[in-house]
Amino acid sequence: MKILHLTSHFGGGVGRALLGVAENARYDEEHCFIGLETPEKTQFINAIREQDCEVIIAPTHAEIIRQISNCDILQLEWWCHPAMLECLGKLPEISVRLLVWCHVSGLYGQIIPLQLLKSASRFLLTSACSWQTSQIQQLSPAERQRIEVVHSNGGLESWSQSVACCENAEMVVGYLGSLNFSKLHPDYVQFLASVSIHGFKVSLIGDETNKNILQQQAEDLGYPGLLDFIGYTEGVESELSKINVLAYLLNPTHYGTNENALLEAMAMGIVPVVLNNPAECAIVEHGITGLVVSSIEEFSQAIKWLDQNPKQRTQLGLQASLSIKKRYTRDSMTKAFTASYKTVMELDKHVLNFIDIFGQRPADWFLSCQQDQSIFIKDGHVKLPSNPFLRHQLIEVNKGSVQHFQRYFPADLKLTQWARQLDT
Repeated sequence: MKILHLTSHFGGGVGRALLGVAENARYDEEHCFIGLETPEKTQFINAIREQDCEVIIAPTHAEIIRQISNCDILQLEWWCHPAMLECLGKLPEISVRLLVWCHVSGLYGQIIPLQLLKSASRFLLTSACSWQTSQIQQLSPAERQRIEVVHSNGGLESWSQSVACCENAEMVVGYLGSLNFSKLHPDYVQFLASVSIHGFKVSLIGDETNKNILQQQAEDLGYPGLLDFIGYTEGVESELSKINVLAYLLNPTHYGTNENALLEAMAMGIVPVVLNNPAECAIVEHGITGLVVSSIEEFSQAIKWLDQNPKQRTQLGLQASLSIKKRYTRDSMTKAFTASYKTVMELDKHVLNFIDIFGQRPADWFLSCQQDQSIFIKDGHVKLPSNPFLRHQLIEVNKGSVQHFQRYFPADLKLTQWARQLDT
């Protein structure tokens, strides 16, 4: 049985998820991976190849068609990325068994296209929060039977405890993940500045997007030493072992689902403090495996309580670790995929025309993934949404934004007009 994975790239959480699939493949599965973009970092690609899996980077269109024609199952690693939409939009009618593994929630801004849900032989969510999407609610009971949740971070049962999580250790707070405001809460610094603990600071582990903006915000609030920028590192465990509290405050309309950074920290016994967003609430149980807050005041109180109650903090961390290591195992992920592959292989291949799903032109591809298409007016104007958190997705330069699509398709007049409107 040959499973062909088609992914835009191998970065971040997706790269780690695909490595997990490769590491846990059954003896009767042949996994081949196509990455549409030339990677900046090859960490996960190299590790996947070490599992004797073929990885093809930026192949020709003809080679993609040949690989799809020769596979038993096409596994689409889905999120709204211009390279993926271009690849699919230019495919001819093709006979496939289509399995989609969705790496975004589809709750805000960028949706899971309804016709993609309907066309897949099997559709896998990475978080139960995606059941709330309006597109899934529109499906018939029979169509919903083709959907299930398969978490994308199996193998956390092997992660070791953070050395900072012992009861007599001082509280050390950190954050792991993107600093982009479409993911990180735009008021993150204000949340941190509300904590009235002498010498309080937070280590930021990950890419340094918006570093200057965040540092300036801290200085403007009178806390120049509030943020310690660690930067990107492949040694995530090593950096996480230095903290015991994760201040994981995300944009309420963020696109994430499985939240690998959150899961990794919890697996190591680090206590998460999260906002009451759907994806985080599907992972963190308030007062049992972490603390869920809904305001700056509640966050400040939560951090102060964790500082003053090291015994309870350690207990929360232990419960978080046990919960994650029980739920996110290699075995559970492997069994879920094995069952899905078996189900899909019992079906005949069927003919798909991706133009019917996404449209014919780049602007159509972009709009097919937008929750509110009325934002992008046909005359080239953009109507900003009333929700200020959603606006950060609009002004993004990547993550499937109109600017992202316009860079890929500069000849598309509509994309150019919309991008210019947002640049002014």
